[in-house]
Amino acid sequence: MLTQVERQFNIPTSLVGFINGSFEIGNLLLIIFVSYFGTKLHRPIMIGVGCVVMGLGCFLISLPHFLMNRYEYESTVSVSSNLSSNSFLCMENGNQTSRPTQDPSECVKEVKSLMWVYVLVGNIIRGMGETPIMPLGISYIEDFAKSENSPLYIGFI
Repeated sequence: MLTQVERQFNIPTSLVGFINGSFEIGNLLLIIFVSYFGTKLHRPIMIGVGCVVMGLGCFLISLPHFLMNRYEYESTVSVSSNLSSNSFLCMENGNQTSRPTQDPSECVKEVKSLMWVYVLVGNIIRGMGETPIMPLGISYIEDFAKSENSPLYIGFI
């Protein structure tokens, strides 16, 4: 999935790694508050709100699929025949012609759109929504399920 995000949005790998880690960033933003207020407030309501927030985050993550143009990207192919071993070809979509180059970074275009921000923000919001589900959900199952059924329910989570 990560390489597809990198290719679709034409962004560097470091930014893709940041987007991937943004789920945990969202989780860390709320874990202290959820842990503190989780014992004082109604746990099923907090879990339900977390599920709704996760749904909002998933909706934001899916928005670029509907708002962007058709999925097209350039690729770099290593060539071993007729060119030196460290030569590359820039493959251009829609064009059958290729031009050789020594540096594959010459093939990379600038970021065409900022739709990756939707994925980043959606992933942070999804992490925020997941925060009450695991700690409060497991403790809720332990408190209210029969002791022989609780391992099954926790396994479902």
